[in-house]
Amino acid sequence: MENITNRVPAGIATGGQFAPVPHSEPSLALVPAPVDGPDFDYDFEADHGAGLSKELQALPRISAKAAINAGKVADLLRDSYPEYWTGEDGAPQTRAEAVKNLEEALCHLPRDQREHHIQLIRFAVHEEMKHWADRGHVLNPEHPYELLIDTSDYADEDDLLDNGQDENRERWELLANTAAYYAVAADNASVVQQGAVA
Repeated sequence: MENITNRVPAGIATGGQFAPVPHSEPSLALVPAPVDGPDFDYDFEADHGAGLSKELQALPRISAKAAINAGKVADLLRDSYPEYWTGEDGAPQTRAEAVKNLEEALCHLPRDQREHHIQLIRFAVHEEMKHWADRGHVLNPEHPYELLIDTSDYADEDDLLDNGQDENRERWELLANTAAYYAVAADNASVVQQGAVA
C-alpha cells in the first residue's frame, strides 16, 4: 500500500505551519516491505548497496549501552526473519508488519526522513540476516561491501568461518543498532521541535 504525501511549496500554509523551503522527493524510494523473503533483491543491492553501506559506516559510533537500547528498535525488523528464530513457529510477524511497527516507532519524523532512516535500518538488518541464513556467507558474499572485516586478519578458511563469520555479522548488527539509535534521536528531536512550534 502506497501512502502518497503531497509536497508543499515554500510559503504555503498547511496544518497551521509554513514550509520554509520547497520539499523535494527523496532520491531513494523506500522498497516496499515483502511479507517474507529478502528485503532487497540483487539488482537493488548492486545499484545502492555500496552507498548504503558507506553511509551506515560513516555514522558516528555509539556506546555499547546505547547500541543495546537501540537494538530494541532494530529488533522490530529482526523479528520478521525466520532464520533469526529457532523452533517450528518461525518469525512472530511478517516483514510488512515489522516495517509498519518501525514506521509507528518513528512516526514524528517527516515522511522522507522516516523513509530514509528505515531504509538504513532495513538494509543493515538485511545484511546481518544473510549471516544467520548462511553460515558460510563470509566466504561467498554477493557484493564486496558486505565484508566489513579484513579477511587477511584470519589464519585460514576455517578461522574465517569460525570467527570471521560471527565478527562480520556482529558488525552489521551494530550498524543496524546504530542506524536505529540515530533514527530514534531524530524522531525525538522532531517531537521537541514540534512542541516548540505549538
